[in-house]
Amino acid sequence: MRSLTFFIPGLFGSGNAYPDDFPNAPALHWFVNKGRYQSVKRSSFSYSLCELFGLLKDDEFDQPIASISRLIDGTQYPDGFWLRVDPVHVSADGNRLKLTNSSQFVLTQHDALEFASEINNLLKPYDLEIEVPCPTRWYLKLNEDLNLKTKPIDSVVGQDILPFMPSGNDKINLDQLINDIQMTLHDLPLNLNRQEEKKLPINSIWLWGYGELPDILNRNWSFVFSDEILAEGLSMLSATPFSKLPQGFNDISTKKSDYINLVVISDFDKFRYYYEFNEWVEMLMDYEINWFTPAFEALKRKDIDEIKIETDINSITINQNTKYNFWKIKKRFIS
Repeated sequence: MRSLTFFIPGLFGSGNAYPDDFPNAPALHWFVNKGRYQSVKRSSFSYSLCELFGLLKDDEFDQPIASISRLIDGTQYPDGFWLRVDPVHVSADGNRLKLTNSSQFVLTQHDALEFASEINNLLKPYDLEIEVPCPTRWYLKLNEDLNLKTKPIDSVVGQDILPFMPSGNDKINLDQLINDIQMTLHDLPLNLNRQEEKKLPINSIWLWGYGELPDILNRNWSFVFSDEILAEGLSMLSATPFSKLPQGFNDISTKKSDYINLVVISDFDKFRYYYEFNEWVEMLMDYEINWFTPAFEALKRKDIDEIKIETDINSITINQNTKYNFWKIKKRFIS
């Protein structure tokens, strides 16, 4: 079996924000119309990606995203218990407090370190320190295991944050700490400068992905291609060959007689919660040209046996049998 799975949350936008007259994307239309089609609901990019690697969700605990991504972001093995402490913007929206993540603002490494330095002054009495290997991915190593349950940031973006705040017996201390951090960030000159420059201020942090590094995972994929750091960390844990996402399908070798490859594309995920139609169309057409069209041609030539497209709202499978389903009724992209 020569199989390729695309994991592309947000490929079809928000699910209800876009019109039916999609841009001219013949290959993607063909996959949707001729393939086996199943509606799904995936609210979190990161949790769904973990499941693709066999790290199944446990309602009692977080998926340990922090320790897995820290495996790649750090220079040392991330032993102990880790927490992502990502910079965010929180704004009042009626009677809600809405979260905006880093897909909607620019933050330099210099400024990120300055923000973290101010927060670390608050953390000194607890003998804790935020690490900033990347401007938008911050980490906190805890001194002991906490009874804590958090929500992944990609399931909270654009929503009221209050129902998604940390829970568990140790949440009380964290609630106070978050409040102190917000007060500190509010009056920072750096944030005042950002507002003057029409940039979103970094006025809060989002705690998520708590836990310690999991055991070695079973290998589900022959090869993984992605620019997503979590995919790289999961590949390392499962001893799966990994490569950064190439420019297009033709840069992926399909010469082997047997493989099950995974392509993880995170570029579209922001369109699940931000209505940016023109940008979405431009990106969709780029992937139509560089990925979907050559994949369609490879399937026609029988260079590949099966292609799967997994998004946040649907699962599409097309192979040498289903591609001849000319009788199938045309489907809408959005379910």
